Amino acid sequence: MLKNNEVVSVVISTRKIDSTYYDHVKRMFSHPNTEILMYENDGEMSLTQVYNKGLKESVNDIVVFMHDDLILETSNMTPKIVKLFEKHSEYGIIGIAGTDKLTSGMWWQNRENMFGVVGHIHEGKRHVNHYSKGVFNDVLKDVVIVDGLFFIVRKSLLKKEFNEEFKGFHFYDISFCVENQFEGVKIGLTTKFGVTHKSVGMTNKQWEKNKLLFEALFEKRLPLTI
Repeated sequence: MLKNNEVVSVVISTRKIDSTYYDHVKRMFSHPNTEILMYENDGEMSLTQVYNKGLKESVNDIVVFMHDDLILETSNMTPKIVKLFEKHSEYGIIGIAGTDKLTSGMWWQNRENMFGVVGHIHEGKRHVNHYSKGVFNDVLKDVVIVDGLFFIVRKSLLKKEFNEEFKGFHFYDISFCVENQFEGVKIGLTTKFGVTHKSVGMTNKQWEKNKLLFEALFEKRLPLTI
């Protein structure tokens, strides 16, 4: 039974809305009152703009942000997410991959400080990246940032929205986490939710440009650790 009938909203940016994928998300979150906001965005807006739109338009306090190429492996997600935030009510951001030490814009730079479990499909083969040996389900691991492929926020605890200085589809997540962490928002990591990413992370010119912007904005605060 959900406390006070609390449910979640799900925000997804996608080039073209796919009803099959919408149904997959709806089925895996399972609760009939789960709000799914799927924004069609073929590059007209940056991800920071789309996600700020989702923050404003979502009706629930708990909001999931996820990529449109994720296969969700965990069923009945809405009540599990609500329960996780009830147990850890002091956390404003929870993700499934991240780090507890950020020394540059390349968050995966310090391999020994990475945490989480994420499945990937590459060249037709599925493999699972265990970024850490620890399993964090109902016990959260404190981190400084989480990766943007799948993360959850409680809007009432956030201090900052997504920074729209970051254009395109990179650094929306790192800048968001860092700016909120500076303001005292707690960020945690869980391995409770299984996903398979149908792509692998790639850098490009926009990533390089945003990396330079990120480091220019925050170099005096780095390295950032728990």
